[in-house]
Amino acid sequence: MYENVMGCRVYYEQAGSGKPLLLLHGWGVSGQVFRPLFLRLAAHRQVRVVDFPGFGLSGPPPGVWGTEEYAALVHALIAAWGIKAPDLLAHSFGARVALRLAKAHPECAGSIVLTGAAGVRLKNNVPHAKRMLSRLGKAAGKFGPPGAWLKEKLYAKIASADYLNAGPMRPVLVKVVNEDLTPILPDIGHRILLLWGEKDGDTRLEAGRIMNAALKNSSLAVMEGCGHYAFLDRPDEFYSHLQKFWEL
Repeated sequence: MYENVMGCRVYYEQAGSGKPLLLLHGWGVSGQVFRPLFLRLAAHRQVRVVDFPGFGLSGPPPGVWGTEEYAALVHALIAAWGIKAPDLLAHSFGARVALRLAKAHPECAGSIVLTGAAGVRLKNNVPHAKRMLSRLGKAAGKFGPPGAWLKEKLYAKIASADYLNAGPMRPVLVKVVNEDLTPILPDIGHRILLLWGEKDGDTRLEAGRIMNAALKNSSLAVMEGCGHYAFLDRPDEFYSHLQKFWEL
């Protein structure tokens, strides 16, 4: 199914009945990453899963969006669907959007589960050598085609897979990853469960602990042996946490 909001043609799927629940995926994937969990939750809830603009079957955003624009889009979707305060389950980049939504429109979200949540910028998260190469590449890019060639070569060595694979979404990615949401966390009062993979190498557990300390009404559960996609690594254990949190 599609919904047209904010200049975007947004694909979503819906199943089940009962209290509404909205799933928000991470960067570089689509709502299909939640497929097994989506079907499992639909046995108890009215569940929707969205492909963010620029991913999956949704069209691209009409500009270089940040999390504020993506949160506004989710707000517009909730209004278009005519549902009230759906609970949210959000992964990685989707967690950034969920936090922005909770801050800007607190009435539009119920309780929230964030897993592998992005949004906290850790100090000294980038190795020194990588920082120096990045600065060298940025400087080289100012010197015409030869400098641009060198910049591209240097960035190819140090850039993340998300950056290298972003294609036309690269400016959006750069804008998003440079947003630090730590300052807004104390203003969010929703009941929140943080589900973190112990071995998450993309959003380290340290970020989860910082987020948990800053939020007003949160708890942190660590899933041993799991990485960034804890809901795929150990789906039964992940679901048991949701059952307890939402009393499914």
